[in-house]
Amino acid sequence: MEYSEMATRVTNFLVNMAHNHAFWVYVFIFFSCVLENIFPPYPGDAVIFGGAFLAGTGNLFLPLVFAATFLGSMSGALLLYSLGKRGVRKLFVFHTGIFFNDAQLHKIESWFKSYGEKILLASRFIAGVRSGIALAAGIGNIDLKKMLIYTSVSVLLWNGILTGVATLLKENYSMAYRFLTTYNSVVLSLLGLAIIYWLFRLARRKLKKGRI
Repeated sequence: MEYSEMATRVTNFLVNMAHNHAFWVYVFIFFSCVLENIFPPYPGDAVIFGGAFLAGTGNLFLPLVFAATFLGSMSGALLLYSLGKRGVRKLFVFHTGIFFNDAQLHKIESWFKSYGEKILLASRFIAGVRSGIALAAGIGNIDLKKMLIYTSVSVLLWNGILTGVATLLKENYSMAYRFLTTYNSVVLSLLGLAIIYWLFRLARRKLKKGRI
């Protein structure tokens, strides 16, 4: 199923729900934003768009839609942050495998110490890795206050852009979904190229060490 088709189904579902149980639309939007953090393939952005469209056409109250998206996104990010800090981090401390060891933990901590603020600010704009960033922030033991501040700014900006575009376009949601689909495709392509480049450099470095 294409993203635009899935997004249209989400919007139609929200429209039907709004006509019969308006209160539960806000609850659904909240939990959708939570679930998107835990299960990235879930179309959380499509739900945000759908809620904003309904607000633009007068079926929902925009401030409540935005509040539901913000609180849901932050709750999901904090859940993963706590999981990383209280659970996954222990794998690095108490295990000595290839991926879980003190050296890897030190790298993650150094990474967030140097680039933590920028990474968190950009987190909501990087499709597909939002969950990983929140989890890694917990593993890297980044300060909770710092995580809250920078993630909140990122969520406010990204969700604000989505709700703003959707509200302005109103019923012309196909154009908005094309924009979102194109944006996500470009971001994921760039991310894929960056990973390939990183793996190439890592492999070349190991080959050089093997020759010495």
